[in-house]
Amino acid sequence: MADCENLAYCSFFKGASKEEKYKDLIDMYCKGDKQDECVRKRVSKALGGPENVPSNMMPNGSPLLGTDDSTWSDDVTEALKTIRG
Repeated sequence: MADCENLAYCSFFKGASKEEKYKDLIDMYCKGDKQDECVRKRVSKALGGPENVPSNMMPNGSPLLGTDDSTWSDDVTEALKTIRG
């Protein structure tokens, strides 16, 4: 399977690709068969671009380890509710 087309501008991939603790997420979402399930990709599409996705959001929609979602905009929160159903 080809890598995700968003890797060039994905802040999660740029920062987390060097950290072993995120290897499984990268293998599944960025390079594997869960690319269509990437919450970052879906939020980006819903809000008009990758610049609207929090830099500390993982592909599964959770905040990076050691961070929280307290700085995420209301638009992101609403998009997540819609995506998660």
